[in-house]
Amino acid sequence: MSRIIDFTHDDATRLDVSGGKGASLAKSARELPVPPGVIVTAETYAAILEPVRRKIRGILQENTTEAAAEKVQELLLGMELEDSWVKEVDAALEQVGLADRAVAVRSSGTMEDLPGAAFAGQHDTFLGERGATSVARAVLRCYASLWNIHAMKYRDRLGLDHLQASMAVVVQQMVEVTDEEAAGVAFSIDPVRGDLTTVLVNASYGLGETVVGGEAEVDEYLLSRDGAEERGIRVASKPAALVVDADGGTREVDIAPERAEAEAIDADMRAEVARLAVQAEDHYGFPQDIEWAVSGGDLFLLQSRPITRVAARWTRDESAERYPNPVTPLTWDLVETGFHASLRHSFQLMGLPPFGDKWFAMRDFYIYGNQTAVELYSGRFPTAMFRDIDSIRQSLPDIARQYGWVQDLPVQWMRDLDTYLLGIGRLSHTSLEDKDLEGLWDHVREISDLGSWYFLPNIAISLTQSMLYKGLLTLLSMKLPDEQAQSVFDQLVAQTDTKTGQVNDELWQLSRAIRATPDLLGWLDSAPSAEGRMDELRAQFPAFASELDVFLERHGHRELDFDAYHPTWVGAPHIVVNQLRVLAHREAGAQVSSNQLRAQQAEAERQVLDAVPDDLRYFLQEVIRLARTYTALDDLEHYQTTRLNLPMRRALSALGQRLVEAEALDEPDDVYFLHVDTLEGALREGSADALASLRPEAQELRAGYRAALESDPDWVHGEADADLSEEADMCGTAGSTGQVEAEVFVVHSPDDFPQFPVGAILIARTTNPAWTALFYQAAGVITESGGALSHGAVTARELGIPAVMGIRDATRRFTNGQRVRMDGGQGTVALV
Repeated sequence: MSRIIDFTHDDATRLDVSGGKGASLAKSARELPVPPGVIVTAETYAAILEPVRRKIRGILQENTTEAAAEKVQELLLGMELEDSWVKEVDAALEQVGLADRAVAVRSSGTMEDLPGAAFAGQHDTFLGERGATSVARAVLRCYASLWNIHAMKYRDRLGLDHLQASMAVVVQQMVEVTDEEAAGVAFSIDPVRGDLTTVLVNASYGLGETVVGGEAEVDEYLLSRDGAEERGIRVASKPAALVVDADGGTREVDIAPERAEAEAIDADMRAEVARLAVQAEDHYGFPQDIEWAVSGGDLFLLQSRPITRVAARWTRDESAERYPNPVTPLTWDLVETGFHASLRHSFQLMGLPPFGDKWFAMRDFYIYGNQTAVELYSGRFPTAMFRDIDSIRQSLPDIARQYGWVQDLPVQWMRDLDTYLLGIGRLSHTSLEDKDLEGLWDHVREISDLGSWYFLPNIAISLTQSMLYKGLLTLLSMKLPDEQAQSVFDQLVAQTDTKTGQVNDELWQLSRAIRATPDLLGWLDSAPSAEGRMDELRAQFPAFASELDVFLERHGHRELDFDAYHPTWVGAPHIVVNQLRVLAHREAGAQVSSNQLRAQQAEAERQVLDAVPDDLRYFLQEVIRLARTYTALDDLEHYQTTRLNLPMRRALSALGQRLVEAEALDEPDDVYFLHVDTLEGALREGSADALASLRPEAQELRAGYRAALESDPDWVHGEADADLSEEADMCGTAGSTGQVEAEVFVVHSPDDFPQFPVGAILIARTTNPAWTALFYQAAGVITESGGALSHGAVTARELGIPAVMGIRDATRRFTNGQRVRMDGGQGTVALV
């Protein structure tokens, strides 16, 4: 490879060749108005460093970071420029028409886009350089900036090897903005206010360096994404402008007072900048922060990078399905660490920019999601590739290259599952009797660490499932009206061989055993619930109890609630028995058979495949296959994740009991009402005073938790409740197609299961596998949260009943016995 390549070179978009900034510019130059330039490849830096690499290693070993930075920079800047190297630079500039033009020489580190790393601003840029010798010297100065003290300290903090860091350099035509023209930055969304429908534009006279550096006041314009609507203008005083100096470099010039107070760009140019920001977002498939400039009446894109920080808006939209109830502090502290590790890992796997903030957070014992971040990242979809049939046809090579990991992920996940399950088995049988308090805590940490490792790719699984669903529905909508497309989509993905479906089949078979034993069914019907009667059941009906124990041995880890504080099926077997009683009253042919539904699915798939062009048939078939694969995988990973509950509850029970014995807690399960840092600090110190300090915190947090149980959380944290009147919006998300009119029954918890009437519409905050029996009785399902991927939607599709998800405050809006009409395909609910 040549040591210098232009933006159109095949390798120019590779991070290891061009660095973060260079690769980004090369990608932009394919479709966007990027000034011409060349990239001095990272290989060049390696070649220049090779003769002095051993010497630099010695400097690093023998000096402090501050002293090493100074000595390495002195070494690099003292190197002589070889004539052959200067001639090579001259030839490259001549080839792209920049031999006599002012250029910007920009550092482009190869670590700039690493997950968790943000090297923006760590390395140097040199403006207004002219001629090969000046540019070659500026390249060397960029190399030296890789060893800036702040850059070295940042690598130290991230644990990165200084000699593994490398740098490419971008040499790009300076857009010579005069003091009569303007430059600045633009965001394709408004990250300051968390508004994804608004473009934020900043502008000032002259070069954009003052805007980027935040050194002076700048104009701010808020526009709609098409640039047609202006939503806000704030004009700043701009008394000076930075311009290119004819003798090299830059200089500052004064702006006349009347212009200093005027708008830097007119309405037409503001709209053009807004459209360019959105065009960059479409190109990269993610909201962008761009640098732009106007010169000679033309608008140029100077740089584009993803937006990874936005103003948080904490809502229950994303979290109400996963975390419908208050969560104990200890459980959340342990889970949050693993969740955000998975977030970073999954985004890297999917090629998404790293996210620099929290996704979920606890507020008043309820979990809230950063809804701006959710909207920013979730459902990322290659819209440009799916505009129409021709776009798909042309994009097939890019789809195969960019999304090959979608086919690989299920295989890799299944390989890692064995390691996880072996770890669960070992931790479940570790003796706890001989462990002291600190040893028990180490055991808790070991369980948590295993869960965090196992969970790393699991967010990618959920997000990919969502992307595949959207892709399949988009493909169907190209040939079918929206409502028909949704119906066909439901048929194509409904009958998937999920773990939940397998467990449901086993529950059905157990219910047949009850139905075949009238005395047992009568005994179950003699009371609303089996709670408190399990010993009597085992004594009177040992054969059935034996079958139940086998079932619980296999699936007893299934949760009643996300929080480890709550028992699983094996700890509350009466919940399973209550489900079985409901199922036992169902006739064998009361619902459509799975065989019939699978036949309908196969026929729907045949018709869909027959309708597409021959060259796209395999692609569509693969999208259908992967949508089903990820449906099953998402369900299976949740089933396996909940295995952690049993060893975790066992370990925390032992730890809580020991703390009670040490007079640090009142009850063993008070341990759940402590924060990890507090508990770990006291256990590591081990003194009587440290342990005694746990009791008041546990008492205070338990009291707060109990209060949360009695309250309904704000949907948007800190904002007033929504309008719950009959006229309020009742349009949610399509979960499963079909229409039905029936009375509703609100279910708040498994305690309400025995009262659920056959043929009612089930209303709940959310559902999980413990709710299976109700679906066999329900005419339809309405939940406050979730979407097409939720347990409620998937189960409703499997059983062929309509479902509408995301009807806010549904459990408070409706009362038992009200009659409603629902349309699962349209996502609507109306009171009759």
